[in-house]
Amino acid sequence: MELENRGYMGKILYVDLTECSSRFQHLDEKVTYLLLGGKGLGLWLLYKLTEGGVDPLSPSNPLIFATGPLTGTIAPTSSKLCVVTKSPATKTLLDSYCGGFFASELKFTGYDCLVIKGRTERPVMVVIDRGEVDIKPAENLWGLTTAETESNVKRMLGEDFKVVCIGPAGERLSPISGIFSNMRCAGRGGAGAVMGSKNLKAIAVRGREPISVYDGERFKKAAWIAYRTLRMSESTARSMPTYGTANILLTINEMGALPTRNFQTGRFDRAEEISGESFRETLWKSDHACSLNCPIRCSKFALVESGTFKSVGVDGPDYETIFSLGSNCGVSDKQAICYANYLCDMYGIDTISAGCIVAFVMELYEKGEISKQELDGIEANWGDAEAMVKLVEKIAKCEGIGKFLQLGVREISKRYPNSKSYAMEVKGLEMPGYEPRAAQGMGLCYAISERGACHLRAYTAGTELCGHLGGIDPLSYDRVKVLHAIDRQDEKAVIDSAVLCFFTLFGLRLKEVYQMITSCTGFDYEDESELKVVGERIITLARLFNVREGFGRKDDTLPDRSLKTPLPEGPARGEIVHLEPMLNEYYKARGWDENGIPTLERIKELKLTEIL
Repeated sequence: MELENRGYMGKILYVDLTECSSRFQHLDEKVTYLLLGGKGLGLWLLYKLTEGGVDPLSPSNPLIFATGPLTGTIAPTSSKLCVVTKSPATKTLLDSYCGGFFASELKFTGYDCLVIKGRTERPVMVVIDRGEVDIKPAENLWGLTTAETESNVKRMLGEDFKVVCIGPAGERLSPISGIFSNMRCAGRGGAGAVMGSKNLKAIAVRGREPISVYDGERFKKAAWIAYRTLRMSESTARSMPTYGTANILLTINEMGALPTRNFQTGRFDRAEEISGESFRETLWKSDHACSLNCPIRCSKFALVESGTFKSVGVDGPDYETIFSLGSNCGVSDKQAICYANYLCDMYGIDTISAGCIVAFVMELYEKGEISKQELDGIEANWGDAEAMVKLVEKIAKCEGIGKFLQLGVREISKRYPNSKSYAMEVKGLEMPGYEPRAAQGMGLCYAISERGACHLRAYTAGTELCGHLGGIDPLSYDRVKVLHAIDRQDEKAVIDSAVLCFFTLFGLRLKEVYQMITSCTGFDYEDESELKVVGERIITLARLFNVREGFGRKDDTLPDRSLKTPLPEGPARGEIVHLEPMLNEYYKARGWDENGIPTLERIKELKLTEIL
């Protein structure tokens, strides 16, 4: 049976900006069976289309927009866009995700995947209208914010077009810049800089091609069960719709895992002021979802109606933004957090990296390593909301000291050698909002994540800190914890390749996802455990890409603060991350050697040799 009747459109679109040309290639059924789509497909393409050592900002580095078999169907939360490229921030594989309507619309144009290579001399935008490709001049869009760009593109082409774009930060090739769509962002790792390096300001798509599935009746039933399960979960039916992703903030703080003052501690004494409950009472005015097929509706719209930042409206802020711009900087001013979030969205940068950079600068300032004069007259004291906003503005606009700070924590720390122990990054990517000394599994997850410090590649925090699935001891670091992390990592790789929103895992398990995937594709996976092998295959392929780029055990590490400085308070007081024994168990369980390199035997067992 043709892939076109299995949830796929059956085609990959290639656009070469240097040659100003396009072509398509039929999707390989074996590749889709082994890797599904989304992350798996994008990673396979990146591996095949590049050689080791490719410069992330060169025309040779492809920028890949991938969908999955469930994209554009009635499956809940199936509107996520997967962006794959080589990261300019970390030089590793980068896969990043964005909600909204673009992914489904791309698929409706008749393509499962869009691959962009090359570079134009002048700014352009790519337009795909019902399968037809056009490369249009975009000088008039260069310099505009993300919101202005999307508005102008829709005004030029029509409101029914769906758009992804970059802001001024992406144009400047900032390594913390993201790709935006409808105020959603594929934010981490610098995909916006890759897009900017190609002089590509925006992509607009419009399509009408229908999507067919293998077994329509069984698929409808599987999707209905998934919706019902999500509506029965406390997290996806009540907590997240009411308090967004910030519903966990007070719990994380109570567990001593809310990073505060650049990860000096895991307790913020003003956490209640920046909690989801507090935002709900004061600033959040409406709830909404990424798309029509999401029952979770975790997104919030905040409007500041008084004070210094009056009239600022922003999508969010979410938990990660609140941690990075709030507790991690010692800031409890919700209005200031909203405005800094707004600046990041308009100029096109990642809020996690931006906030962590500011927190790092504040500690440098506290320790006398950086001066007020160096910071353009800003006194970067902990808890100073005005200083936090000014620093974010400098970074977003690339003004003064912002030109240097936008390079990220790793690059900043090179100028201040005494700061290496508290430069909170892994592989060059700033750490997200869970203190790893209070959740050993998250410490392992940060260290082994293929894109650098990431909470979304193996989210053990749900079971370690929030009591999901009955809970698990956050301070254990034995083989059971490692296998749990592997289980979460494999599951997430399947979700990212299907492509579904990560938050479905707060209500569903792989059993429900398996029913949707098999009825959609007709693939004869025996059960959900075989689907998990698909996840393991994708994780191993990701590792092979990074090994080719020179990464290994030496890079699977954490900052000295996490490994050597005991946590000063909370339930995990006195703890450090016990990383080495977990790494040993992780490599062994994966079938990788002691340096973290997949063995040839394991590569063959996973059938990767059949597609590489």
